[in-house]
Amino acid sequence: MTNLRDKKNIIFDLGNVIIDIDLNITYERFRKLGFSEKGDFLSKYKQIGVFCDFEEGKINSEQFIQEIKKRMPDEVSSDEIKDAWNALLLNYKTERIETILKLKETHNIYVLSNTNELHIDSCENSVPIVGNLRNLFHQVYYSYEMNMSKPHENIFTALLEHANIKAEETLFLDDGPANIETAKRLGIESWLIEHPDEWVPRMNALIQEAGY
Repeated sequence: MTNLRDKKNIIFDLGNVIIDIDLNITYERFRKLGFSEKGDFLSKYKQIGVFCDFEEGKINSEQFIQEIKKRMPDEVSSDEIKDAWNALLLNYKTERIETILKLKETHNIYVLSNTNELHIDSCENSVPIVGNLRNLFHQVYYSYEMNMSKPHENIFTALLEHANIKAEETLFLDDGPANIETAKRLGIESWLIEHPDEWVPRMNALIQEAGY
């Protein structure tokens, strides 16, 4: 049973923890545009190929779009690719933001997300109450800026070192089982979020229990 008074730090994943996402929307949009890649080219938890390179900052937005264009019919425009890529981003829920702001009064609050420049440009300025994602957290940690990604241990240890925090004083929320396994292996208490709305009532009950 989590005791918030034993924790000083809380790390949140972004997609399907704070903001709703649906990979199937982008998957179908790409298919309709004529994307030639075979199989499930998008993964919920870990990307491959050009998608991984983009997520780890090995290529920039323009290079990513040009790589996708190579797999599309000639008539597909850069804007169509960008719109289809960002279509998976859905909505923030105000109650999630409100709960994070409550926690921010008593804890160090971070986000650790496997993401990319186009997605952050699209979603970072539409957060209820606070406007920008960087206003919501004490620090944001994005895979494409760190040149590493979950579930590798190095991204977790880099965050702990940069933020100067201890694993045993930290709680981590993520929707990826492999990410949770890595965090637990490093001594970080972790919640697997199977539905993005499930953690809010649980967290609010702990806030009340802690007397914050």
